[in-house]
Amino acid sequence: MPSANYGVCESCRKRVPAEHAIRDGCVYLQKDCPDCGPSEALVSSDAAVWQRKRDTCRYNPDEPLHCTLECDRCGHNHHPRMVFVDVTNRCNMNCPICIANIPGMGFEFHPPMKYFENVFKKLGEMDPPPVIQLFGGEPTVRDDLFEIIDLARANGLDARVVTNGIRLADEEYCKRICDSRVHVLLGFDGDDPAIYDRLRKNPGAHAKKARALENLRKFSHHKNTIMCCVARHINDKHMPALIQYVHDSSAFIKCLHLIPLTETWEEGEFETDVSTTIEDVEQIVNEALPGETVEFLPMGLTVRLKRALSVFGGAPLKFAGAHPNCESAAYLVSDGERFHGLGRYLKRPLHELAGELVDRTRALDPRLDRLDLNRRTHRIRARLMVLRSFAPVALKGVNLRAVFKGRPTLRILRVVGGVLMGRKLKDQLRKHTNVRHTMLMVILPFEEYHSIESARLQSCPAAFGYEDPDTGEVRTIPVCAWGLYKSDIQRRIAEKYRAEAAAS
Repeated sequence: MPSANYGVCESCRKRVPAEHAIRDGCVYLQKDCPDCGPSEALVSSDAAVWQRKRDTCRYNPDEPLHCTLECDRCGHNHHPRMVFVDVTNRCNMNCPICIANIPGMGFEFHPPMKYFENVFKKLGEMDPPPVIQLFGGEPTVRDDLFEIIDLARANGLDARVVTNGIRLADEEYCKRICDSRVHVLLGFDGDDPAIYDRLRKNPGAHAKKARALENLRKFSHHKNTIMCCVARHINDKHMPALIQYVHDSSAFIKCLHLIPLTETWEEGEFETDVSTTIEDVEQIVNEALPGETVEFLPMGLTVRLKRALSVFGGAPLKFAGAHPNCESAAYLVSDGERFHGLGRYLKRPLHELAGELVDRTRALDPRLDRLDLNRRTHRIRARLMVLRSFAPVALKGVNLRAVFKGRPTLRILRVVGGVLMGRKLKDQLRKHTNVRHTMLMVILPFEEYHSIESARLQSCPAAFGYEDPDTGEVRTIPVCAWGLYKSDIQRRIAEKYRAEAAAS
């Protein structure tokens, strides 16, 4: 079984052993292809933070790896919690930084309903069924998008739409989207037309996206997500206004997803003078909130803590990687006027508290595994065990007087009592603390071939789903590896259904 970390040669795309190197405070992924020679790619601009995330998760880089990035022939079941499904590569923007469109791919991918019937049927048979992100291209250019949404739901799938928002500028279309009750993830890179001129080569997109957001505010029946591509020296200075906009739009926006600009474009189509890594985006957020301490934690922590947190019910985070150097996240807390970082409410750094919780769950999980959470007495006992284990960490680390209304001890007892009686923790916190609302901010690093590594992908719970054009089998490939196979697979899918249509 392979034990080395693997990467992709930037010249020939061969899978080759890879290792990390730290130089001048940065982290690089170094590869040595037997045919093309050595190469390296920037992974992080802050080696100290990169390493701290590993330490917080108690990550062991020497554990054996089985992934060699040969995803098209791999039989490993990732049990994905979130599956992206490409519905088209047509788009009404065709940004130069995107290769998931007809100009970037060189052919049209726009499969018929028969394709989705097969894909959704198989995905719906997974236990538990994953959340589905309808992706593209631009999904809203499909006239049958609502039929696709209905088909996903008919197979027991929670379908969401990832859109650039251009069509949602049309009030009637946006109302129809909202009335379908589908969760919308809308691309919005900042409130300045110049951003879209530079990043998207489409300055007119700003006005349409702004109208789309106002239409969502007017018609949405639930909260949605803004997705922002973040690039240093392009839209980093607009982050303060974006964060405040999300704060003031809490009635219909609940999350802000930040995507570091990754080099996917062909040479000559787009140029940038500086790279943007995960840690760059974290620094941009901190600079946007002066006087605050916004500490991002790796979402891989949710894997370490999931057993303990599961005793309180609620759905797990769907897009949460198992590796400490994948997605990172931070909660911002509103006092009613603006967002603050969690550091305002803590006496110790957040990563120290998180590391202690990981240590405690290692001892606690075997005891929880012996309980049956379907039995009420066992469920209450499990919650008491978790609270008893986690409480000392919270008491040492949280500034209780900054968090709770009035006397902290009394309020804590009321929160604990409410949770033990089955009330939702978030409702109890809202009732007894100074927190008006919170916002989850997630950094989603979509890796490309130059920085992809098998260590980050072998346990990835997010994938792209597709129908194998040769066998009809529905398969999944981890999100960040999809770009290695996407064009070939989708070209053959398009040819298959084109031939079927011609024969019928």
